[in-house]
Amino acid sequence: MRGRHALRRHGSRDVSGAVAVTADADSAVTILTVRGTWGTPLRRDSFTAVKTVLYAHPAALVVDLNAVIDTKAASAPTWMTVSRVGASMTPPVRVAACLPRRAALTQRLDRLGPPNSLPVFDSLELAHAAMVAGGPVLDRRSIELPPHPDSPALARNLVSEACSAWGLSAVLYPARLVMSELAANAIEHAATPFHAVAVRRGNGLQVIVADRNPRLPHLVEPPLDPPGNLWDLRGQGLRTVRAASAGWGALPTRDGKLVWATVRA
Repeated sequence: MRGRHALRRHGSRDVSGAVAVTADADSAVTILTVRGTWGTPLRRDSFTAVKTVLYAHPAALVVDLNAVIDTKAASAPTWMTVSRVGASMTPPVRVAACLPRRAALTQRLDRLGPPNSLPVFDSLELAHAAMVAGGPVLDRRSIELPPHPDSPALARNLVSEACSAWGLSAVLYPARLVMSELAANAIEHAATPFHAVAVRRGNGLQVIVADRNPRLPHLVEPPLDPPGNLWDLRGQGLRTVRAASAGWGALPTRDGKLVWATVRA
């Protein structure tokens, strides 16, 4: 499931499309597309988008710089830093760039470090294929589910199987709770088939639900004067996800969105 979404500061939509994120729940490769003249505004928006992507901890990140105007290659240190930060994460996030071979930025990146520190590809297709082939995500389980009342239970079972296989009993119950809430939200708000994924993150577990509704979720704080019937209180699902996880977020996909949360012991 791939997708594209324009980002500006604080993750809001940018009509200029200067920075866009493409998330892929199937291959765990995210594409960051940057367009426009390199300068302070574009650098700021790029850093905001990079932080959003790395916070979700994909297996790999491809930075598409084909549409960046940077004749002096001033952005090179930025992309080398992104590569080093990705490599320092546990597990590492593989980072690659997509640029014309004769671009000034390509030549400076080559001078700043060995090719394996930030590999550069001529096309986005080659870069994406290389990141997919660069190493499978072994500790990863997934299932496709319909928008049916039984599906949250099946998604919880996926978490149980993953925790049993990877010895993650300490996160079993909170991870099952988080997966259940994300699956229930997908059924209620998207009403489409969805993809449930469990990924090992060291001694923790990342759960992902990708549905086909493009509307990104937002956390609603409880009202100061709650309704008499607590069943009418909205937003409890995401508040439960926030309380039970170390972090959570959402990224758009071509046919909808994915929502993720990481649970740690």
